[in-house]
Amino acid sequence: MGGFSLRSLTFMLIIVLLIWSSNVEICSARRVGRHWRKNRRASDSLFKKKGKNHGSNHHNSNGGKSKQKVPSPPPLPPRGSGSKKAPPVTPPEKGVDKSPPSTVFNVLHFGAKGDGRSDDTKAFQATWATACKVEASTINVPSGYIFLVGPISFSGPYCQHNIVFQLDGKIVAPTSSKAWGSGLLQWLEFTKLVGITIKGSGTIDGSGAVWWQDSPYDDPIDDESKLIVPINRTVTEKPPIPLRGSLGGKMPSIKPTALRFYGSFNATVTGITIQNSPQCHLKFDNCVGVSVYNFSVSSPGDSPNTDGIHLQNSKDVLIRSSNLACGDDCVSIQTGCTNVYIHNVNCGPGHGISIGGLGKDNTKACVSNITVRDINMHNTMNGVRIKTWQVNILSANHPN
Repeated sequence: MGGFSLRSLTFMLIIVLLIWSSNVEICSARRVGRHWRKNRRASDSLFKKKGKNHGSNHHNSNGGKSKQKVPSPPPLPPRGSGSKKAPPVTPPEKGVDKSPPSTVFNVLHFGAKGDGRSDDTKAFQATWATACKVEASTINVPSGYIFLVGPISFSGPYCQHNIVFQLDGKIVAPTSSKAWGSGLLQWLEFTKLVGITIKGSGTIDGSGAVWWQDSPYDDPIDDESKLIVPINRTVTEKPPIPLRGSLGGKMPSIKPTALRFYGSFNATVTGITIQNSPQCHLKFDNCVGVSVYNFSVSSPGDSPNTDGIHLQNSKDVLIRSSNLACGDDCVSIQTGCTNVYIHNVNCGPGHGISIGGLGKDNTKACVSNITVRDINMHNTMNGVRIKTWQVNILSANHPN
């Protein structure tokens, strides 16, 4: 009985221990399971948030909702998608020049022949008409060509400023009387321009010999032949005039100036040569701001009335570093001129440098602030002089 009781008690203790241990494992398992489920929910939540952000950056779509939406730039459409196509790149059209427009206009490209026989007047007119519309354009008269050009006017006032006439070839005047009609006062004329420049190494030839044959040696305007007294005291009534060109018939009594500027501002002439002008070689009339340098005039010393540079009603004039050889005044300064500065000029042959004649028919004539210095006179009739007609009062200021 006692043994039975002991075995029964032992068996009951074993059963109790088994029951107790199983309860402990179940509770532990429950605790572990709750902890594992909690961690899993946190991981799932974090994963969902990451997945949401990742999807918004790449796909711009998300099935979940968030409290705050962070704006993101719209995605670029992939190549080949049908959302929006980039504009196609068109190749340049054949025969179409996309470069900036040229500002240099060659007279040969406008039909000039440059053979010395064909009339190139219209080609020069067409070149000027085009260059006139472009500011700071250049008209190119190339070297190696001789251009026969009749009377022509390169006119403003609606032309653009700072046009350059690049003269490297040779321009010759026609010798036929037909080209001159009843007579003109100028051959090549530039009028009402701003910043006009004529430069280069070329020549303007006025073919003056065909005009000089019909001119009396004693000029009715400036009767200077009477002042010439040869060393042997003998004077012929009509000294012979050399002719250095082919004759083209009787020319008009009005002889043209080779190159004239009228009503222009800031006009420049440099580098070129004017030779054998029928009358004055270079004239400035009603101009302001004139610059002439490294310029040459070449005509026979006995060519009548062929002033080198003639100034009238012009101011702020600079003439320097030039060679002037002609049959009349190297520089003549007429009424209305002021602020004229002439220096470092070779003068001769010719009649020197003169102011006037002034006051013809008792008219009022004014010149002021004229400076002449460092001049080389050779084979000239005079040095520097003032010529006047009959006047009541003459006032002249000169340095001692």
